[in-house]
Amino acid sequence: HFNGQKGIVTDGPSETGRYEVRLQVAGGEGYKEDKVLALKPSNFQLDLDALQEYVLKKRVEKAQRDPPLEDLAVLWTKGKGLSAKSLTWKRQKVPELGQGAVLLRVDKFAFSHMALGYLMKGFTRTFSAYHNFYKVSEDNLYRSACWGLGTVMESTHEKVPVGTRLYGLMPAARYQVQTVGGTIPGKRGEPSYVELSMEDVPFNLRRFQEMEVISDELEPHLEDWIISTKEIYTMAYYMDEQLLVDTGMINCVIISCASAKTALALAFCLRMREMRYVFGLTSKDHLEFARSTDLFHEVFSYDDIESLPNNHTVVYMDFKCDGELRQQITLRMGTNLMYNMVIGPAVFQKKMKDQLFEKRAREVLFDESSWRERRRLVAEVTKTGRNEKLKHSYKAFIERMKQYITVKHVGSVDGFVKMYDALYSNAALPSHVHVCSLHSDDAVDEIWNA
Repeated sequence: HFNGQKGIVTDGPSETGRYEVRLQVAGGEGYKEDKVLALKPSNFQLDLDALQEYVLKKRVEKAQRDPPLEDLAVLWTKGKGLSAKSLTWKRQKVPELGQGAVLLRVDKFAFSHMALGYLMKGFTRTFSAYHNFYKVSEDNLYRSACWGLGTVMESTHEKVPVGTRLYGLMPAARYQVQTVGGTIPGKRGEPSYVELSMEDVPFNLRRFQEMEVISDELEPHLEDWIISTKEIYTMAYYMDEQLLVDTGMINCVIISCASAKTALALAFCLRMREMRYVFGLTSKDHLEFARSTDLFHEVFSYDDIESLPNNHTVVYMDFKCDGELRQQITLRMGTNLMYNMVIGPAVFQKKMKDQLFEKRAREVLFDESSWRERRRLVAEVTKTGRNEKLKHSYKAFIERMKQYITVKHVGSVDGFVKMYDALYSNAALPSHVHVCSLHSDDAVDEIWNA
């Protein structure tokens, strides 16, 4: 504004500190004549209303995507169980960003029995409320979340720039718009984190809101392995820690579902600290695979419980969540059994609702969130460099897994349904891990080739 007239600053400041201002002089229809003046900053003032209008206009122009983005999400129908029949797909336009939000492109995610476990709200106390992270507007639908990698495509948060790559719990979808709650800068070589805002998340599960910022130094060929195995290895490492702290005197551990990836990771951790006897239990179909990994001293089938050695002090790690099997092992081991640790449900069973999860004598439920809190105070952890060992040993675990595990890429709706059905019915090969992407064919090819 200058003397009640509006204008536009077209140049400046000059050597004299003045600005070139073009005044728009009204006359008849529109502006017929402009005056150009050289004004000091004190002679004119900023039109804040016009500036705000200009900024909003530019934001709208920027927000209008051309062509508009379409999301494709995997959802589960309530009341239909967890079989492939419960799967449904939803296509919708990706919403515009509000202030302080990001648009995440879910590049790829790993799907396994762990994602099935996250869906099992109501079956066990330890798995309640997991699938509330990414809410669905329809009451009859809900969804799981999977460990995956995403890229920030748009951002209205000043500390999360476009192009940031994130690792964390992602929805099985193409895109996700989420408000950013805050950022956590990395210290002493630790990664930075972006914390997403999610509603009704219990305090003990808040860590799932935190997305790890992926360094540019990460080797691309490790991405699939990280989203497939990092979380399960961390869980197995914590289980081993709890065994080390609570039952340091044992020299034998029995692990059911021995062909499951978390069971393999636990066996790796136990062997790493030279546990004298690590025995595996698995189905007859997976017996040879579990033995071929050479992570167990011996592997038995579920029909062969009576052959289990019972002359050692032992803890039974129950990944199968099978009360009847626990009872058989309890009877077989007698007084040498210190306790059963129930890890469930890492492997899904159709009759899960019939299993018993109530705490009994010599039964412990592994609670990862409680152990995360407790391990900060335990000398066996804080005084022995366990956090550093976790990072270094994980790399060795990946190299070991590469010897007998193959990454299978799933890049279509039909492929996802087929893979899901095989996992649910326990027909998937234990030697495979599945990495999925729901983008169009061209985009999927680009993601795999990256």
